[in-house]
Amino acid sequence: MLRSLIIWAILAALPLLGSPLQGRINRASSGDYLVVEGGKLITVLSIRSVTSASIVLEEVSIPSQNLKTRPSSWSEWIKAKAPGHTSWSMIELDRSTGDILECYSFTRSSWIQLSSQESLLATLISLPLEPVPFDQRRKIGPPPSDGEPDTRKIWNPPALFEGKKQEGVYFDVYETTWPKDNSPLSGNNVILYFDRDGKFPLPFWVQVETAHANIALRTIDTGKNFPSPYRKFPKRIPQFVGEPQKSRNGLKLSLKSPKYFRHFDLFAIDVTNRERQLSPIAHSLIEGNEEFLTLEIPEAELNQVLKADHRYTWLVVPEGHSDSYTETTKPFTWESPR
Repeated sequence: MLRSLIIWAILAALPLLGSPLQGRINRASSGDYLVVEGGKLITVLSIRSVTSASIVLEEVSIPSQNLKTRPSSWSEWIKAKAPGHTSWSMIELDRSTGDILECYSFTRSSWIQLSSQESLLATLISLPLEPVPFDQRRKIGPPPSDGEPDTRKIWNPPALFEGKKQEGVYFDVYETTWPKDNSPLSGNNVILYFDRDGKFPLPFWVQVETAHANIALRTIDTGKNFPSPYRKFPKRIPQFVGEPQKSRNGLKLSLKSPKYFRHFDLFAIDVTNRERQLSPIAHSLIEGNEEFLTLEIPEAELNQVLKADHRYTWLVVPEGHSDSYTETTKPFTWESPR
């Protein structure tokens, strides 16, 4: 639950295009990182890339009991392949919607099929983050007796940067309410602390106020230029689904494709002879549910490009990603129009 909470905090901030939180992401750099602890689990979360379309995060988790001593340098710990870790993954988020585009586990060497709860987290981006008024923020010490003025100082979380405590750091505080979804956080208040100067894009502190106790994800370190042994985010390859289907207007090809691929080049490969001649095919894209798409080819295009009695396969290539192509395995013979 706590591991998902920090990801949710970022998801909630992403769609707020006009907010200071989106501006923080705009100023983020590859290698910005924070280390958080909560629920006997330590998680290192770093930003691997930021574009106008998406943000890629790398997450490494280790149970606190697996660390006999805290690393003096988290960068050196990660360079040593994070000894004792139990989870290592990358997550790509759509900046305009907050949708989780992809999640790959290096621990399992496979892409992760998100659970229903994790998928739900991606829908929570519509929750508003409201600033907490200064006089309502958490204070240090017990409240005063009735009728006495409240002279307590405002509480701020500790701010650490590459192992060193930072003095004079001020925070902006936001809150929201978790929806009633029958989860352990259902209906509870969530509070997030961001440094006021915006030097660091991620929240320093995330706190959930429940009826019985306060649950906190506390940041135990932050920094920049965090290394990673993994240079690339593994991408899935689009796949043809089922057989081509004739339509009133021509032919339809069904695809299952990751959400980060939405523009394709389509080719017909003439496999009648060994030359395997490629012919580009004009088509239109029809969006379906989730990752399912349809490529529709006009009948006139088919008649103009394909030769009668020749055998073909279909090849689809995401634009700009020539290494992620896929080809049908079963050839078909094109029959001349009657």
